[in-house]
Amino acid sequence: MSDGRLPNLNGLRVLVEVDQHRSFTRAAEALGVTQSAVSKQIAALEAHFGQPLFSRAHRKVEITPFGKKVAEIAATAFDQIQSGLRNDREAAPDQVSLWGDADFVELWLFPRLQRFEALHPDIRISISVGVGMNQPPIAPYDCAIIWGRGGWTNCRFEPLMTNSVFPVAAPGFFRHLDRPPELSDIPEHQLIHDQGAFWWRAFREAAGDRSFNPNAGRIYNRSALCLEAAARGNGITIGDEVTTREHIERGTLVCPFNTRLPSPDSYFVILPENVNKTEAVSRFILWLKGECDEHNRFFGSFWKTRA
Repeated sequence: MSDGRLPNLNGLRVLVEVDQHRSFTRAAEALGVTQSAVSKQIAALEAHFGQPLFSRAHRKVEITPFGKKVAEIAATAFDQIQSGLRNDREAAPDQVSLWGDADFVELWLFPRLQRFEALHPDIRISISVGVGMNQPPIAPYDCAIIWGRGGWTNCRFEPLMTNSVFPVAAPGFFRHLDRPPELSDIPEHQLIHDQGAFWWRAFREAAGDRSFNPNAGRIYNRSALCLEAAARGNGITIGDEVTTREHIERGTLVCPFNTRLPSPDSYFVILPENVNKTEAVSRFILWLKGECDEHNRFFGSFWKTRA
């Protein structure tokens, strides 16, 4: 039951959309989020108020009289806020200065960022990137997303996601074999390395297959370049859960082998030392963690289907 605290504003915004669209699914589409995210926000509001906002029957959800009252109050309040802000167009939105690893930002964050902007139109994310970024930024920042093993100084950090790595290739790369491929089937000159040959050597050791030279092939300094070359059929590279997911979902890259190895590095969110988080930064990090949870669930199901 509510203890006098105001309910979560994001939840109220979701409630207004559900009431207006008379559907959790259509509200999710309007907000640019998943239906699961809408359901969680409604559940949190119901827990806050200590009573249901919707009556749930088989395949049908209807707003309760109390839920309708809350939705109308919230809609009126949001209209007043928008009207007030419309009269002050010079007011700058909250800015979050974000630094991130270039591959993480391009291949994982960008496809999701529109969802944050839909939920938080009052916040602008200003992004700078670094290639192979595994140290806190030197330039001023509000938060950063880098990979590594922790232990950094002059900052605060907390883990976001672990990662695993695996070979990936275009869907037809091994079609000529007419059988499941083995590591020995890889043409050495078509090995593609992301910054170095460490992972191809690791896979050769894990498989106990010394029939190919893991140092052969070519080296690029960006995961994006390696994955794009592999998707074009120019070779086979090492992908990972974070940077390769979009290729896997689109079907432009596949996992020709069942072997995957855990990475010793994780992705971390970094905050400046002795600087309090702003409300905008807190909201961004909370959203980011929710996206990471969804990402982990996706790969949990993905690997189960391949077991």
